[in-house]
Amino acid sequence: MSPSAPPTDPAPGAAARAYLPYGRHPGPLPQSPGPLPPAHLVHADRPTVPLPWEPADGAHDWPAVLGTLMRELLGRTRANWMYPVDPATGTALAAPPGQGDCRPAPSGGARYPIEAYLALGAAPGLPAAVYHYDGVGHRLVAVRPGDHRRALAPGTGEAPDLVLVLTTVFWRSAVKYREFGYRLQQQETGVLLAQAQAVAEALGAAVGVRLRQDDRPVDALLGLDPYGQSVTAVLTLRHPAAPAAGPGPGEPPSLPSVAAVPETPPTSILGLLPYTAAVHGASLTERPDAVQPARPLPAPVSAPGAAIRLPDAAPLGSAGLRAGVARRASASNGFLPVPMDRRALAALLGAAAAGYPGDLAGVATAPAAVALCCVVRDVTGLAAGCYAYRDGELAPLPVPPGAPGRIAAGLAAPPTRLDYLEAPLTVLPVAALEAGIDAYGDRWYRLAHIEAGLALQRAALAAAALGLSARIRSDASCAATDEALGLPTAGLTSLSALHIGTPRPGPTLGFPV
Repeated sequence: MSPSAPPTDPAPGAAARAYLPYGRHPGPLPQSPGPLPPAHLVHADRPTVPLPWEPADGAHDWPAVLGTLMRELLGRTRANWMYPVDPATGTALAAPPGQGDCRPAPSGGARYPIEAYLALGAAPGLPAAVYHYDGVGHRLVAVRPGDHRRALAPGTGEAPDLVLVLTTVFWRSAVKYREFGYRLQQQETGVLLAQAQAVAEALGAAVGVRLRQDDRPVDALLGLDPYGQSVTAVLTLRHPAAPAAGPGPGEPPSLPSVAAVPETPPTSILGLLPYTAAVHGASLTERPDAVQPARPLPAPVSAPGAAIRLPDAAPLGSAGLRAGVARRASASNGFLPVPMDRRALAALLGAAAAGYPGDLAGVATAPAAVALCCVVRDVTGLAAGCYAYRDGELAPLPVPPGAPGRIAAGLAAPPTRLDYLEAPLTVLPVAALEAGIDAYGDRWYRLAHIEAGLALQRAALAAAALGLSARIRSDASCAATDEALGLPTAGLTSLSALHIGTPRPGPTLGFPV
């Protein structure tokens, strides 16, 4: 799909609706996108603070908590050797493997478009400032002096111990995926929110998620060009090891004159990605309170009859989801024909649907924008088929026999089709995407995909904690999948897919980059 003129309709939701076809399928990807931009930002001539590398558990000293959180969120913690494959056929190419430095959480095409900024109060050896996290050097780089926690998270009363801002560098993914990259970036924001919550809560921190922030003052404070790099989510953390709160309500509201100036400014998407620029621009200018859900949106329709109550979930251990952070790895070689236990299924779906403390749907409630469906192929004591999940129960979807086969037939990419056919379980977050855009405006597209990524990463971390593996396949959520599951009848759209099972060993395969 070739972008043409950007949409000009100013009506709320018009830009998101115009973007929908571009975010639905990646379309033909460039065979050789040329030199890829680096997957990290570098700030020159700025004060730096090295972070401890050793992991912290519980209420340890504040620098150790920060070091553990950032390392397990965006640190360069993995080296990955990848053998290239033909993107059209999925077959291995006669070419040498490549090696890449990877972060702990998955990213579409290993492009890692998300950056993190930390707003901190003064602590010994750590001046009050906004810092950028440099994952290559595992250090904090001061980009704006002063305590700006309240400015980045207004309305929180006493300043949080830490305000963590996640931003998206748009061109970093778009150079490979073009307009489709925006969808992947929102999903990855949700993935990192789930990762941050799992690590922070295991460290004894109380976490809050803010998705309805006013983006423009946050971008301005960070010194960002909003069409090159822009905020997508804000987290607040409180931890007992943090230093005492800084200045009170009387601190000056004016911003210091020193702004963050990256050594290599990101490319603006204006003129390059008109549909992405339009939906992002509309989300920037929406009133944040306009996207607070005021009424329930449609849910998956289940078949008549009693729902199936799942057994108690398999225990994840005392570390919970954090136990899966170090063990999580995408299943790069498919899945072995090993059935999944029903208790493991209950743990995976329960983790995916668990609530989180945020400003979208209230405190610790279930996700506001997404519901969960799943395709069961090989789970002990459970008939193969398509189900909707809610509150520990599976309800069969009213679909004709053979729906899983029709999904497989409609998947275009051979690796995606193979994963779908082999994995004993596929989890699909679904949303009333168009109804939500109509009700709440353009930002609803972003919010739904953030929550989809959050749900899938929670399931992936639970899978890793149970000794299983998982792989996100965004192209598995397509028209064929929706039709086979009967989602259009309910006004729903699948947003992504997570295949879970026992991984097949072997060399890692991947598309050339």
